[in-house]
Amino acid sequence: MSSRQRSVIAYLVGAGIAGSFLFAPYVGRSFVTAAFPHLRDLAYSFPFFLLPGTWGASLGVLLVAGANLLLLARGQWFPLMLLAFLSVPAGYYLLWSFIVGPINEFVGL
Repeated sequence: MSSRQRSVIAYLVGAGIAGSFLFAPYVGRSFVTAAFPHLRDLAYSFPFFLLPGTWGASLGVLLVAGANLLLLARGQWFPLMLLAFLSVPAGYYLLWSFIVGPINEFVGL
């Protein structure tokens, strides 16, 4: 298998896993707003189009920084958002370590 084929397969595995998790914010926000009506403005203003991508943990840090700045600009920021600086990059790391990495190994990458 050539290195180009390996790169394409690795990209497809990563995009497939990340794309599978992408639907959750879109589908989940209607459930969140039904359960917690006071979070409606937050659920429909969060930039979900940035979730997840090929940049790994650095995308997570940029996403959290952007979300904090967006909420701050709208006057909706709350201190608990600072925990996202730890949880989002950690989530990307765990996703790639336990799901994408083993799949890459399984297909021989």
